[in-house]
Amino acid sequence: MSEARAMRLKSLLATITVAAALIAAPALAKAPHVAWVPTWYAAPEPSGSAAVISDMTLRQIVRVSAGGSSVRLRLSNAYGSAPLRIDDIRIARRDSGSRIDPATDKAVTFSSHAGITIAPGAYALSDPLPLEISAHAALAVSLYVSAPTPLLTVHDIQRGALYTAPGNQTSAADLPDTKTDIGIGSAFPWLAEIEVSGTKADTALITFGNSITDGYGITPDSGATWPELLSRRLHDAGIPLSVVNAGLSGNRLLHHGTWARFGDGGLARFDRDVLAQPNAAAVIVLIGINDLGHAQGPGSAGYVSAEDMIAGLKQMAERAHERGLRIYAGTLLPFEGTVFEGYYSPEKETRRQAINTWIRGQSLFDGVFDFDTATRMSEAPLRLRPEFDVGDHLHPNDTGTAAMAGSIPLSAFDWAKKSSLVRDRIVSDGK
Repeated sequence: MSEARAMRLKSLLATITVAAALIAAPALAKAPHVAWVPTWYAAPEPSGSAAVISDMTLRQIVRVSAGGSSVRLRLSNAYGSAPLRIDDIRIARRDSGSRIDPATDKAVTFSSHAGITIAPGAYALSDPLPLEISAHAALAVSLYVSAPTPLLTVHDIQRGALYTAPGNQTSAADLPDTKTDIGIGSAFPWLAEIEVSGTKADTALITFGNSITDGYGITPDSGATWPELLSRRLHDAGIPLSVVNAGLSGNRLLHHGTWARFGDGGLARFDRDVLAQPNAAAVIVLIGINDLGHAQGPGSAGYVSAEDMIAGLKQMAERAHERGLRIYAGTLLPFEGTVFEGYYSPEKETRRQAINTWIRGQSLFDGVFDFDTATRMSEAPLRLRPEFDVGDHLHPNDTGTAAMAGSIPLSAFDWAKKSSLVRDRIVSDGK
C-alpha cells in the first residue's frame, strides 16, 4: 500500500470514529429561551452641560409597567466622548422617598463583574438577576462613580426622583432627603432601560413623542404621565402589554433640537427607541407640535410644512410595519395662547389642522387616538381646556394626562389578548 493511500485510509477511519462518537453522545441541552420585555425606558439625549461628579452615589427612582420575576438593566453612554466607568450598581424595591426595602437589594453585574466601563456611544446590558416585582412597582437603581465623570448622556424629564449622596452608598437603606444640584437640573444620567422576564405582559407598547408624552408639568414622582395611566388601564382590563415611555422633551419629528436637550429628531431616533426594543409589538406616535413651534435651528426661520410632517409620519408607519409592529397615531393637541414667545401663530394653527385632518382620514396607521378632541375646549376648540392646563396653554396637567389616557379605546388592543391566548396554548401543548 502506498504511503499516500495509507494516509487517506487513516484520515477516513478517524472521521468515522469521530462521527460514531457524536452519534452515541447524548444531545446537548439547549439553554431555555428567555423573553425579555422593556418595562421602563428613558430615551437618552445629550445634556449640553459641562457638569462633572465624582465619589458620588445617584439613586434613581423609576416606576415600571409590567411586573416579573427577573430583571436586567440597560445603561447608556450614547453621547459620551470618553469611556464611562460606573463602579457599583444596585437595584431594590423602593419603600418610600429614597428608602429601599433592604431585603430586596441586589448587586447588578456585567459578565459576572461588579461595575462596567462603557465605550463612547455604546450601551451596556447587565446580567439577569432574580427580583420579584409587581406591575407598576417603584424601584430604586443606585449607581456609584469614584473618578471625575462628566454627565453627558441624560434624560431630561425626571418622572420619578433622583437622590444623591457622597461616597459609595449604593446599598444604604436610605439617602439624605435633600437633593444635591449636580448641574443637570431635573435630568438623570445613564440609566436607559429596565427589562423583565417571567411576566404575563410578554410584548411591549411603546409611546413615542415629545414632552407631552414624557411628562412635562405633571406632579413629580406620581406615575401620572398618560403612558403610565394607560398602562394601569390595560393591566386592570387584563390586556397583557407593557407600556414604556419613549418621549423626549422638546423633541421634533424632522430635525434635531434647537437646544441639545431636545434630543435627536423623531425620525432619527425611531429605530433606537422603538424598533430596536425587545419584543415590541406596537407604538403610539404623538409628535409634531414642536415642529410647528420651534424653528429648524438657532437663528433660523426654517419651519417645516404640513406636507413635510405628513411625509415623516408616513415614513414611521412604513418602518413600523416593515418590522411587524402595529402603529397608532395621535392628533396634535391645541396650543393657541401658549406662553412661549413665537411658538403659536394662526398660520401654524392652519398647519396643525391640516395634519390632524390627514391623521383622522388616512389608512396607513392601525388606529387613531384623537387627543385633540379629548383635551380641547368645546367653546374655543383651538385652546386646551383650563382644567387640563398646566398653566402654559400647551402641556396637560395630571387631569389632562388622565383624560388623554382615558380617551384611548382599549378595544384597539384586543389583538394582544388573542396573541397571548395563542402563546399560552402553544406552551401548554408543548408540555
